[in-house]
Amino acid sequence: MGRDQRRSVIAFTSVAAAFGFLALASVPTIDLPIAQWAAAHPRGGTFWDWGTQLLDLVALKKISNFLLGPILLLAGGALLLLRTTRRNGWMLLYVGAVQFTTTVVADLAKPLIGRLRPEEAIAGADKWLAAGNSFPSGHTAFYAGLFFPLMLIAPRWTFLWAIPPLFIAAARVLEHDHYLSDVSASLALAALVAGGLAFILRRADDY
Repeated sequence: MGRDQRRSVIAFTSVAAAFGFLALASVPTIDLPIAQWAAAHPRGGTFWDWGTQLLDLVALKKISNFLLGPILLLAGGALLLLRTTRRNGWMLLYVGAVQFTTTVVADLAKPLIGRLRPEEAIAGADKWLAAGNSFPSGHTAFYAGLFFPLMLIAPRWTFLWAIPPLFIAAARVLEHDHYLSDVSASLALAALVAGGLAFILRRADDY
């Protein structure tokens, strides 16, 4: 891994810390006001709803949350078999590993934390350990896990790679499906996994 990639790994660690701090700070402060504001606006059939459905269709999420990651891993493994495509194979394996890991961790965390979604909360109360599945946001984890590693592979396109996960994060809040801290935690998780796996691969290259 080159110097630029090392800097990117450090940057992603900082991004993970920033989103993690935002998630912690949002819970007692702005989560409920933002959720109440979103609840007063239309749901479904909006720009955010249609955009989410389109992304879910393209990314195969409508079929399963756990389909895209294994496809990328299998494709990467197949490309490793040929010398001429081995580099692309490693890149696909990296993206697939980050996407699948982030998605699985977020999915497993939901029932343990049990936070009710904003639409399920009674009288605006923020309920935890209540058999909910709001925290963290699975949608945000899915797309951040896909596009964050692409930022490390092709950093010059970072702005474009950032659009889908940030769109989904905004959509989940504006559609009253999640709190700000839910999507912030998922962004932090994806950044941590992307940076962590890149660091492991960098260390492997050193030996």
